[in-house]
Amino acid sequence: LDTVLYNLLEVIRFAAGLLHPFLPETGERICRQLNISLPGWESLKTFGGLPAGHQLNQGEILFVRIDAAKKLAELNQRQPETPHVSIPEKPVKADRPAEQKPESICFDDFAKVEMKVVKVLACEKVKKSEKLLKFQLDDGSGTPRQILSGIAKYYTPEELVGKTLVACTNLAPRKMMGQDSCGMLLSAEKNDQLNLVMLDDAIPAGAVLC
Repeated sequence: LDTVLYNLLEVIRFAAGLLHPFLPETGERICRQLNISLPGWESLKTFGGLPAGHQLNQGEILFVRIDAAKKLAELNQRQPETPHVSIPEKPVKADRPAEQKPESICFDDFAKVEMKVVKVLACEKVKKSEKLLKFQLDDGSGTPRQILSGIAKYYTPEELVGKTLVACTNLAPRKMMGQDSCGMLLSAEKNDQLNLVMLDDAIPAGAVLC
């Protein structure tokens, strides 16, 4: 029994020294109960650092058992009530304040944007979407260009067929409702009213804006 208890106390001495960098107060409390100074790394190289007949101090509980139900009740009492936040039914898109100017860009950046005249060959609503219209456009290349645009609120497909519009044609394609949109139609918006940029029909498809 004496050997078992001695080995136990030595293991606790080692534990105190190894825990101290991570739990300083706990390591010091263990050493006070063992009635020893905090062991240095050198003293932990050898097992048997406690002398025979060493007197211990009165023990105390290091970690009090947590009453889970009581602790949860305390946390619930401390939990502040969630403030009520009224959410508008429809987000309001504010115009840019007059004093807020867009960031300036150099001419080289502007020159990277390719804007071409396009003719609307066909237009239809996208299934399962209330906002999107799908355009087939003549951009002068000989191959129809498909662009999807969220303007169904402002235009019907029938009134756009045959119109002459402007599109940014060097945007990377992106998926919209599972379909490729290869570019973006130019429009102007103010006071929740959107208008596509329309040109004279005499301007040929594929003409580049400059």
